[in-house]
Amino acid sequence: MLRQLLILIWLLCLSMPAAVHAQNLPMTVDLRQTSQSPKGDGPLTLVWQCSVASTGLLEGYFLVTAHDGVQQFGQYRSNDVALHAGFHEIPMMLPPMKVDNAFSNVSLQVSFVTADRKYDLKNEFLLRVGRVYERMFAVGFCDSFDTSLSQAEKRLLDELKFEAISPSDPLPVDLRQILRKHGLDNRGYLTNRPLSLNMQTFSIYVGPAEFPQLPLDCHQYDILLITEQGLEAFESRHLRAILQWVRSGGSLCVLVGENPKPSQVQFLNQLSDNVGSTPFVLNSAGKLEQDEAQTTWFFRTGWGRSVIVTADAIANDSLSETQRRQIPFFLWKLRQSQQDYYAANQRWDEQPLINAYVDRVKQNHSRYGEAYTPAEMFNLNYHPVSTGGAVVSSLMPEHLRIVPASLIMLILLCYVTVIGPGEYYVLGRFNLRRFTWITFPLISVGFAVIAFLISNFFMQTSHERKSLVIIDLDSQGRPVKENQIELIFTGSYQDVETPVKSGLLTSLNQLELGMGENYYRYSRGTDAALVGPPYYAGSIPTQYSVFQRMPQWTPQLNRIVNNYPQSEQPSFNWASFNTKQLATVQGREQLKKQIEAEFGNQALVMIYNGTSAGKVAKYPMNHRLQHPSQNQTRYPSRYRLFNTEQYHNGIHNHVQQSFMDDLCVRNQGGLFQIVSQVSPSGGNNYEDLSILDPSAPGQWLVVIFIPGQTQDTVYRQLLFSPSRQAVQAL
Repeated sequence: MLRQLLILIWLLCLSMPAAVHAQNLPMTVDLRQTSQSPKGDGPLTLVWQCSVASTGLLEGYFLVTAHDGVQQFGQYRSNDVALHAGFHEIPMMLPPMKVDNAFSNVSLQVSFVTADRKYDLKNEFLLRVGRVYERMFAVGFCDSFDTSLSQAEKRLLDELKFEAISPSDPLPVDLRQILRKHGLDNRGYLTNRPLSLNMQTFSIYVGPAEFPQLPLDCHQYDILLITEQGLEAFESRHLRAILQWVRSGGSLCVLVGENPKPSQVQFLNQLSDNVGSTPFVLNSAGKLEQDEAQTTWFFRTGWGRSVIVTADAIANDSLSETQRRQIPFFLWKLRQSQQDYYAANQRWDEQPLINAYVDRVKQNHSRYGEAYTPAEMFNLNYHPVSTGGAVVSSLMPEHLRIVPASLIMLILLCYVTVIGPGEYYVLGRFNLRRFTWITFPLISVGFAVIAFLISNFFMQTSHERKSLVIIDLDSQGRPVKENQIELIFTGSYQDVETPVKSGLLTSLNQLELGMGENYYRYSRGTDAALVGPPYYAGSIPTQYSVFQRMPQWTPQLNRIVNNYPQSEQPSFNWASFNTKQLATVQGREQLKKQIEAEFGNQALVMIYNGTSAGKVAKYPMNHRLQHPSQNQTRYPSRYRLFNTEQYHNGIHNHVQQSFMDDLCVRNQGGLFQIVSQVSPSGGNNYEDLSILDPSAPGQWLVVIFIPGQTQDTVYRQLLFSPSRQAVQAL
């Protein structure tokens, strides 16, 4: 009997795996990342490759959790899918992520959720992302890849890498001798270590399957290089996406053949960004009409750069050395102050990094410490601004919704009435006053619950949102990009939804962006981990919602970048003024009157102009100041983004420029001592918002700030002199 029972148990155990296996997901999933070495602060694109063995439709959605050990970046829910038997590819875009590990990998835990149950895939997938302490550039190479790349194309691709125009790494700089030359001792500074630029450029091969269909797809690259074969394979939707990305600040190099299609010629003419000119025309034979002596064209396309080169000039190696050097200088947006040195040495000059380091030592000479300052000053990694806290201070609500005093007094009056004469007469009428020791606590607890519920109701509805919307305009007044920086502040723990359409949302850690004035007033919950990782639901970046678990009294900043501005544009004639008008006092006053007539007398105007000395000239065009003192202009609190404040940097106090200066002109050192602008990224910082070259006297930036109750708006128009779209030359 016992033997039969054991045999029965054994047979039951054998049948259990088959039953469990029957409940397994009838699908195998693999991950294909389109960019194996992505841009450090750009979005991430991937494709889920699914092989379905189900006899019917497999309906559900993918749920992806991204984490690096204990650090969780967020959860991402795809749209609902219905998969039949066979092979399927499900594309997905994730917001920028950075890790602090040697492998530059983030782990993805994937589940497929149906109406009945949730299937967890056993193996985690590894996704290549950016690194926190290294700048990772990306050059996209668009080609049909029908044939192998020619040596000429490989050479051009290598010349476009940032390392090709940079000094040797590590930098051969003797900091001890430099400090002695300026009469400075070496107190507490580690100057005997190699100074690394801490950056790397990757080439990303973009085939027809990965051709950009949306401008945000291009945010994965710093420069896009399109070959003749790649241009022929592009469709109109691809060309529109790339054009809008370039206009919003990207850099593009196109190799054009002799027989481009009419749609491609139209695209090339749009890159010239000149409404009244068509530099590229097809003749009766369908060939491109051109001067044989001209093989390269350089255009400023909106806020971006475009270089067009004939494919024959690359194949025949007929470009001069000057032309070859000019292409990377122009596309990487190097500062004009680098021009002469670059032309003579074929690389950019590291002297501005040295000068910035010496100024830092002079400033802190009376202090000890900062042993790693040289490494921080010379590497080209991301340098956070110290003025970013002004955004939190500016967007924080002045008043929060609280329980009205009249309601509090009413509750108190009712409580006193009930426990006083009410209880006395009611219990006395029934001869039950001996039970007052029971009724009094019960009444007190009841009123406490009522007060709690009322207070909780008002705090739940105390949900404040205010945005800073930055709309960028080209020299002709056409919008090219919109950035929305939104602050969320809640009076209680709750989930907050942010719907997004045709944009990329990334959450910001305001503690990395500086502590603004009076930030201590909102110090509760300043640990970034208190704001839980976001939950994305929908199709990024077309239409989706982001849910965040907001702690009580904790401000949270989110940034939404959009290449197609969503805000309604004013009827103001942006083309009504030019750089000649901005160069005179009378012209600037006239512009100020025009702007106040259109936007009201609350609009504040700031004009920036580059100078040959490299220090930007500022022209504040507003008379409503609180008090100018000590060479500092003080604006009212609603204009605090323009105020220069005293910020603390851990060891010493020092004066930084205002946040609006940082937003338009970066002077913190590092990469922005070399370049004036980076391509759009949509990362969790303000780095790609800077535009003006402080060393270019021909560049002007008009900034208009309009305060509002729920939204502050900034319009920025970039102008060039003497002509708006001059062909640039070294």
